[in-house]
Amino acid sequence: MGTLFDARDRAQVLERIGALQPDRRPVWGRFAPAEMVCHVSASLRQALGEYEAAQGRGALSTWPLNWLAIHVAPWPKGKTQSPPEFLAVKPTTWEEDLARLSALVGRFGDRKPEDAWPVSPFFGRISGRSWGVLQYRHLDHHLTQFGA
Repeated sequence: MGTLFDARDRAQVLERIGALQPDRRPVWGRFAPAEMVCHVSASLRQALGEYEAAQGRGALSTWPLNWLAIHVAPWPKGKTQSPPEFLAVKPTTWEEDLARLSALVGRFGDRKPEDAWPVSPFFGRISGRSWGVLQYRHLDHHLTQFGA
């Protein structure tokens, strides 16, 4: 399983971010490319403790379901509801938003799994290792959505 704590996985994600096109249609879902970039950026900012999101209390916010959802289970395409805060950030310019996303990926990877991590609004309290896998899978999911 990939993780943003692995330099090779992170480099691959950054290369795929660089391959995104602002006019690409999604393979599934309703995001436009610029909206998706803002969405995954908000998720990374929340993981870094820079963006507040309401804490969910669903079944996936407890162990072992959260661990299974992050590390094992396939992710549905276009079926999951994001925290509203992850949809509230609006695009600025394509170049600025991509640069911001790339910087966030780098900053996330500079941290350590052993560091203190916030509570996930969707998955509850998770380990740093799970945060690395979660953010990698989230980015992979949405980059695949746009063929990158």
